[in-house]
Parts: sequence; structure tokens; C-alpha cells
Amino acid sequence: MIKNKSQSIFPLLWVMLFDHASLNVTFPIVTLLFFDAQSSLFTADTSHAVRSMWYGLCVAVPHVVNIIVTPILSGLSDEFGRKKILMLGTLGALIFAITAAVGIVYGILSLVFFSFILKGAFSRTNPIGQAVIGDISSVSNKVLYMGYLQTAISIGAFVGPIIGGYFAHQFLFSTLNFSLPFFIAALLAGISFLLTIVIFSETLTEKQERARWSQFNYQTIKKVFSDKNVLRISAVLLLSQISWSLYYQFIPPVLKTVLNFNAHQLGIFVGLIALWLAFATTFGIKLLQLIFTLHQMLMFSVYLVLIGSLLTFFFCLFHLSGYWTILIWLAAIPTAVGDVIAYSCLIALYSNVVRKEEQGKVMGVCFVVVALIWALTAALGGIMMGLYTLLPLILAPLGILLAIGLLHTKIGKVQFSDTLP
Repeated sequence: MIKNKSQSIFPLLWVMLFDHASLNVTFPIVTLLFFDAQSSLFTADTSHAVRSMWYGLCVAVPHVVNIIVTPILSGLSDEFGRKKILMLGTLGALIFAITAAVGIVYGILSLVFFSFILKGAFSRTNPIGQAVIGDISSVSNKVLYMGYLQTAISIGAFVGPIIGGYFAHQFLFSTLNFSLPFFIAALLAGISFLLTIVIFSETLTEKQERARWSQFNYQTIKKVFSDKNVLRISAVLLLSQISWSLYYQFIPPVLKTVLNFNAHQLGIFVGLIALWLAFATTFGIKLLQLIFTLHQMLMFSVYLVLIGSLLTFFFCLFHLSGYWTILIWLAAIPTAVGDVIAYSCLIALYSNVVRKEEQGKVMGVCFVVVALIWALTAALGGIMMGLYTLLPLILAPLGILLAIGLLHTKIGKVQFSDTLP
């Protein structure tokens, strides 16, 4: 059913790199769209509470849509192949970027909001990429390959925000407002779509029975959802993502509104977070595998997230300025490194506990968990920012504290000893 395990992962990595460069070009610009006084979407006197509410809604809605759509697309990739669904995801990123750009040029908030709905429905390639790794890797190298996938994603996430931050104000701003980075994102998404067509080869070949759309339903997904090992892994993922999602989604607006970062500074800050992710997955996982078991590696990484999130809140609380802001940049390193290593461990465990025929479905479960948390934290975080700007960062360490508590319980320890081969 699966092609030879020696199949190269490099075509997938190139597709994912350009896809995530496209999506992340726009990430720091979203902060500017809602909090910059020059944004075409709001009048200059629009209150901070209203801007925070809309920021939270637009960041949350793709994740809400993900909860519904991602399990279907991931499950369909088990039946109709990875390539078709990967093409749909990269094309979705292209449509999102163009729609958002047009909305910004004409100052139509409703069109921008609709573009984020499209983003949630059709631009999520991560679960398909993870399923591809499940197809072509062995148990012994699965964590490493998942790490390489996160490296490609992180490089895209490093390059994208820097490009977006640089071009935010550079050319024809009076006409284009903040839309130029979205047009650039559309170009990168188009490249990713073409690479999927030209260089990516299907990793599912001989199917036992190809299910038709009329036969496909949530029962096949429900079976994976109800697996006790999948549920246990999901509990740890859910708690850890509370901390990471609050941090990643709300550190840019905090830097903009509290520390007065400009577009270029925001782009570099978000880009450097992705650079730390890339270093961690390229070198960190391989090094830690020589020292730790998978469970120990996971424990080490969640403690890094705890340290980084606590330091970030502490430094922001004192409204550091001048050279002291370097401490906030440094606190991002353990936060990002810890999260991506923990995530790589967890998705490898997801892959290990199901059959080859269910790789797409279990990665769909993974992304439902992630999307649920990111949607909730985005929506609630937007409201919290309206009450007190630093409140999302105050609450960020709570999730990882609960995850650490779970990993120290009998349930947490049984989970990982049971799922490891």
C-alpha cells in the first residue's frame, strides 16, 4: 500500500517551506491591520477594545473552521491520496491571500473576515504533511523525520514574517495600505501549488479499497478519536497548546501596543521565533535523542516552555525599554524550542499508535485538538486584551503547568510506555 520507505522527503519539505512562507508573510501584518492607526479597516478613533475583539475573531475563525474541515480532508487523504489534498491546501492559501489583499485595498472588514474563513477551510497542509511522514518513515526515524518537517515549516515561518514586516510600509502605501505582503503571500502560495503538482509524488499507491465520497463519514474518524492512547496523547497536546497559542498569538499585539514595536521589528521578532524552531528541529531533536528517552525528551521540552512563558510575562510586566527589551527576545528562545520539540514528540506518538491506513485520520485528530485550543485562546484572548493588555500572557503558563502535572501522574507515564514500540 505504501511506497518504498526510502522515498525522499525533500519534495514535501519544499512544498511545506513555500506554503508556510506564504501563510506567515501575513502573520505580523494581521497585528498591524487591527492595531495600527493607519489601517484601512478602521477609523483612527476606533477603540482598543473593538480592535482587540476583531483581532481575536479573525485569528480564531480559521481554527474554528479547522475543527470541522480538517478531519474530513485528513480522512479523505487516506482514501484518495495525499497529493490531491495537498494541492487543495496550497491552492486555498493562494485564494486566502488574494481575497484578504482585495479586502484591505478597499477597506472592507467583512471581506477580510471572510478570507480568514477560507484560510481555515482550505489552507491547512500540516496534517497531510505529517501523514506523508507516517507513510514513508519507520518507527526508528519517525521523530527525526517529523522534526525535519517542522524544520521546513519553521524556515518558511522565519522568512515569511521578515518579508511581510519589510514590505508592510515600503511601496504605494497610500494606495495599497497593508495589502502588499498579502499579494506577496499569494505569489509564494502559487509556487507551493506548482511544486505540489510538479515534484511531489503520491505516497499512497495501491489501496485496499478506495472509499467513495458517499461512503465517507465521521464513523471512520470517530474510531480513531476514541482510541485510548490517542485520547491520552491529545490531553497533553491540548494543555501544552494553551500556553503556546496564547504566547504566539498575543505577543505581537503586546509588543505593538505596549512596547511600540514597528512593522519591521514585529516581522523580525516573529521570524526569529521560527528560526529557533528550525534550529531545535534540525539539531536539537537529534542531540536529545542521544541523551534522553522520548518521554524524558518531552518532559525536558515542556519545562523549557514553562520557563520561557514565565520570563516573557515577567519582562513585559515591567514595560522594558531600550536595550532591556533584548530580554523579551531571549525569552522567546526556550518558549519556541520547548514547544516544537514537545510537538514533534507528540505527533510521532500519534503516528505510532495507529495503523498505516489511519495516518491521515490521526493527524486530523491532532489538528482538531490544536485548532480547538487556538480558536478558544484567540477569541477569549481578544476579549482579555480589551480588559488588560497583558492578561493573555499572564494566563499562558497555566496550560503547560497542567501538562507537566499530567506527565508526572500515573496516567501520563502509562501513556508513553504503552505507545512506544
